[in-house]
Formats: sequence, C-alpha cells, structure tokens
Amino acid sequence: MRALAAPRGDRGSPVDRPGIKRGPRPGPGSPYCIARRRELDPFARTYTYEISHQMDARRLLLVFGLLAAAAPLASAGDLSLDFYKSSCPDAEKIVTATIEKKIKEEPGTAAGLLRLLFHDCFANGCDASILIDPLSNQSAEKEAGPNISVRGFEIIDEIKKELESKCPNTVSCADIVALSARDAVKLAGGPSYDLPTGRRDSLVSNREEADNNLPGPDIPVPKLIMDFVDKGFTAEEMVALLAGGHSIGQVRCIFIEPDATPMEPGYHAAISKLCDGPNRDTGMVKMDETTPNVVDGGSYFDLVLAKKMPLTIDRLLGLDSKTMPIIKEMSSKPDQFVPLFAKSMEKLSALKVITGKDGEIRKTCSEFNNPVAADSGASVIRISSVDPEDLEGLSAGGTHVSDGVSHGTLEPEKGAGSGGAAPAGKGAGEGKKHHKGKGHLKLRGGG
Repeated sequence: MRALAAPRGDRGSPVDRPGIKRGPRPGPGSPYCIARRRELDPFARTYTYEISHQMDARRLLLVFGLLAAAAPLASAGDLSLDFYKSSCPDAEKIVTATIEKKIKEEPGTAAGLLRLLFHDCFANGCDASILIDPLSNQSAEKEAGPNISVRGFEIIDEIKKELESKCPNTVSCADIVALSARDAVKLAGGPSYDLPTGRRDSLVSNREEADNNLPGPDIPVPKLIMDFVDKGFTAEEMVALLAGGHSIGQVRCIFIEPDATPMEPGYHAAISKLCDGPNRDTGMVKMDETTPNVVDGGSYFDLVLAKKMPLTIDRLLGLDSKTMPIIKEMSSKPDQFVPLFAKSMEKLSALKVITGKDGEIRKTCSEFNNPVAADSGASVIRISSVDPEDLEGLSAGGTHVSDGVSHGTLEPEKGAGSGGAAPAGKGAGEGKKHHKGKGHLKLRGGG
C-alpha cells in the first residue's frame, strides 16, 4: 500500500478513471529513466508533465514521495520566535487558551499532546504528517502500529478551526502540534522552553516511515540510543526526553510485558491483576503511579531504579551499562532534569522541519490541500526524479490517447539543464494558475 500524499481528488465524489494502457517502459539508457526514491541522481533533469484532469490524482502519490525524499532539509535556524507577530498576533494565545481549557477538563490530555508531538517529529520530522486521515486505498502515518493509540487529534482540529476563522491560511498544523505540546508540558508542571515557529505542513504521510522510525516499547537500549543519536540527541538528552514523556499519562495493557525484564514483585502482581483476562486488550496502567499527571523526572528515575515502571524499555534503561549511570545521576540530582528536558524538547520540536515556500499551510489538518484545479485552470507543483512507470498512462516522448481522450505528455522541459532536484513544494497547494488548458493538472519542474 502506497503512502498517502497530496494532491488527491475530491473525497466526496470519485474521479473517473479511464482505461489507460501503460506505454513501454523506458530502458536504462533512456533520458526519461530518472533516479528512483532513495537513489536520487543530483544531476537529474527536470521534466514537464501535463496530465488529464480525468486521471485520478492519486496516481501521482508516489511522485510526492519522491519529491519529499529529494527535498533539502530545513534547519531549526529557519524558524523564529514571534513568527506570527504580524500575520496572526493572537495565534499562540489561542493555542494556550484551548490547551488550558482541555487540561482543566481532563488532566491526562497533557500526556496525549506530548506523545502526539513525539510521534509526529520522530517518524519523519515535525510536519503534521501524523494528522492526515488515511483513505480507503491509501495508507497514512495515523495507521502505523505505534500510532494506533495516539490521541489529541480533535484538539488540534479545534484550534485550527479557530485560527482559520481569525487568520486564514496562516498558521500551520505543524506549529499547532508543537505549541500545544509546549503548553501541555508547562501546564503539567514541566519546564517552560523557547519554541520558534514557522513550520509548514508536509505533502506526504507515510505509514512505513512511522512503523520504521518510532521505537517500540521493548526496543533494545543500544538500538534506542543509536536511533536518537542519528537524530542529533545525546544519550543524556534521550533519557531526559523519555523521563518527561513517560512520567505522565497511561499505557495500554497490550504494550506491557511484565516478564520481559525484572519487575518489583509487588508491582508485578498489581500489573498482572490489572491486565489479566479481558483487560489485556482494553486495560490501562498509569505510567507513574505516584504523580500520573505531572511531568516529574525525579519520580520517574526513582521508579525506574525500583523496577516499578510498566514499559519494558524504561526498566531496561535502569539495567543497561550506558544508561543506568545516567538514571542514577539524575535520581540523586533531580534538578538536572529540568534544563535537560527543556533542551531536549526544543531539539525534538525542530526535527526536520519544513519552512519557507516548501510544503503547505493546510486548511484542515487532517487533509492535504487539493491543488487540482477546476476547469478554469491548473495548479503548478514542483517535481523531479520520477520513474515514468509510476505515472500510469504516460508514455515517453508523446501523448497517449485512449478512447479519444488525451491522457498526457512526457517531454523534457525546454531550457532545463542539469542541476539539483527542484525544491519541494514551491507553489504546491497555493492554487497558482499557470495554464489555461481546461481540466488539466500541470506539473512543472525547474524554474
């Protein structure tokens, strides 16, 4: 099942799919046989594709997967404090007011929002890709195994709706997720930390990225450390991040394996009672039995060393030769946790962000903006490094006609020289019209 990506047809009314026969696949020597995803040629040519509007936009999904892989990563330096000072002055106040209300109604909300941020950012960057709803024939990050129990989506939607009424097309869903987590941490007794904004929303939501990148509850500690180091964290920052995230909220019994690693006997008996029988699938256990709704690193470290944490990974941290000294140090000096956790949250919130003109600002957080134009024109999105076989119905060097309908052309763009892949998302989702032909979607590389 392919990853879900923009653009796509109208969800309410299926797009006609004419009978299109695939043209002959270009051979390795063909100028149209361009690099595949993960094997991107930095000198790949860019091409112009003109595709019939009758063609289902979902056929272009892989194009955007390729585009996302080719795009250069933005740095945290592209974000800024008070990013919305002029464009939407009350943006952060609106987020904070909503989070305050939700946590007052349900204190456990803080844990859900913190987890939502981690699962969005750690999978493939802080880009709100976790918010996209899957379609019947397309997967999305939300469907990944580790994300099945993630919550807080409706809170993000509520905030987005209010922001759209005040400042249309301005505040990204990715920033809303990051701001909500920041406020949730503070309201749950955790530290305040700076959060620059200016993130943009992704054009891809890939279930495989989440399945492959999100750590499981029983991941070996050396592998966990490696995963965090690959994303720029130290072992100490990793421990602080897990301590903050695992000191609040609850965990489903299905993720608890009491016998996987040593557990304090009395705690083992209590867990077994809570999660036995029918409760195995539906039961919930508090992550921190002493202060379940407070971001409390000190309590977490003590419980880890006492072998009284429900998740296997937390107990493993207290046994591993690399992390056990860190746990003991922070348990004896709990004041070290606060600044380290704040620093780790800042780094987490800036992982692989999309900024500038890349990506888009979604109108609805659970849906990509639809760049497929109405009959009056066409939108332009930027692509490169495409395997023509992935564009069904397009044959190299000409227009393929089936049932009297012109379904597309594939030809080198005039004046396109060698150079890096075109930046992702320039013009994507912005509704710009560059073609007067009726009922067509035009994708143009370079420029």
